[in-house]
Amino acid sequence: MINRKSLTDEFLGIAYTIEQSMLTAGAVPGEDYTLLDLYKLAQPFALESYRDDSRAMEIDYPAQ
Repeated sequence: MINRKSLTDEFLGIAYTIEQSMLTAGAVPGEDYTLLDLYKLAQPFALESYRDDSRAMEIDYPAQ
């Protein structure tokens, strides 16, 4: 289960959502995108969530 107050979990969840969209569109992992591509695409969304003070997100250190 994803903890919506954890930046680590939120980042993973957004990357997963992006991958699901790409797979639905017919993308092939390793050919059309890499794991790093997913995290680069997810980064702006994760940072926006973190900057939203109403979310009171926390950084898990070290990442769990």
